[in-house]
Amino acid sequence: MRALIRTMSWLLVFGLAGCATGTPQNLLQPDRADTHLGWQPAPENQLAYSVATASGIARLVLDRLPDNLNRVSLELPGMQRVEGVQWRGDDGDKAMLFSGGSGEPGVRLEERRRGFILHIEGAALDRIRVGGLLTVVDFYRG
Repeated sequence: MRALIRTMSWLLVFGLAGCATGTPQNLLQPDRADTHLGWQPAPENQLAYSVATASGIARLVLDRLPDNLNRVSLELPGMQRVEGVQWRGDDGDKAMLFSGGSGEPGVRLEERRRGFILHIEGAALDRIRVGGLLTVVDFYRG
């Protein structure tokens, strides 16, 4: 009976973690004082976070992402019109993943009632997998 309970506990931990390798909460950290980040449960081999910022610019530092990861989703509540998603990798690579109304293959911005959800997968996820700085810019609020 104890073995069954211990096995069920491990399955619950790995199922809620979304990604069985690494601690999801530590793979992504805010880089600006006004950026607040929350981890959310996700299906296996996926990561999901909620990002809020007062300035309209969310800068996030990614650690190296696990090889078995197939999607990162960022919920962006409060953003009104995402103008761009920029990437600067630890390997020196940099790219504009999303600009205006379109993005690189594997980058999709989904409009919600209040804000957006940014999905990064496929070739775009492979690009950011090395770790680095991800910047999401909402419209100019000056």
